[in-house]
Amino acid sequence: MRRRFCGGFSGSTSLQLPSLAPPAPSVTTDELQSLAKLIFGRRLLVITGAGISTASGIPDYRSPNGSYSRGHKPIQHHEFVRHEAQRRRYWARSYVGYQYFSLARPNPAHRALANLEKHGFVHGMVTQNVDGLHTLAGQQRVIDLHGRIDMVECLQCHAKTPRSALQERLREHNTEWVALLRPMLPTELRADGDSELSQAQTEQFIIPACEACGGILKPSVTFFGGSVPQERVQAAAHEVAAADAVLVVGSSLQVYSAFRLAKAAAEAAKPIAILNNGPT
Repeated sequence: MRRRFCGGFSGSTSLQLPSLAPPAPSVTTDELQSLAKLIFGRRLLVITGAGISTASGIPDYRSPNGSYSRGHKPIQHHEFVRHEAQRRRYWARSYVGYQYFSLARPNPAHRALANLEKHGFVHGMVTQNVDGLHTLAGQQRVIDLHGRIDMVECLQCHAKTPRSALQERLREHNTEWVALLRPMLPTELRADGDSELSQAQTEQFIIPACEACGGILKPSVTFFGGSVPQERVQAAAHEVAAADAVLVVGSSLQVYSAFRLAKAAAEAAKPIAILNNGPT
């Protein structure tokens, strides 16, 4: 499914992202009662993946309409670090896609989990998502396992800055490129905030360097093939150890950084419930 973008590049568009949640079978009364039993009276850890954000307008990866199903191949960590052309391609596509990705807002699932935390049922959360929607919904205890796309980091001095500031710098460095690209929209939003652009459209894109040291700027997320920071790995493992039960929402658990958390819970004989539209 293609998303048609009709806003400009000023960041002032009022576009509201439509839901991309695929059809799903209804939950039965027995299933709902079993889930309630898991939640009540236990210290619950929640693990979430891309499927929870599809109703907010962000594509997932593995559903029939997901990014992988449409041939999307996300950038690999080594490609971004080693090749300037790949960085230029990434930032050009991400510059366009992020303007719409950043419009996503929490949906009822995000708000329900925040409400469960507020009332003492959810004691920890680990999300694979980089969209920040759990925090926006009011969740207090969130480990963003793969980072946050609304932040940017320097690979040399490790300074972190808001993505919104970089978006403005990208626009200032590419005023002619932006003007030429605008008539070529609509385009396609992808799961990681990327968008579909041709190689010819990305070759002239200018990437500003870190203002602090002149180093390479990268979104503050773990790309495929990269390593999750050890402090996050340890924090997530601590949440599993402290939990009495685990609830997985919107994840196939095919990414090992999340699968190993569920595996650790299973090995400790902790009950696990999975809410996901598709195989895990």
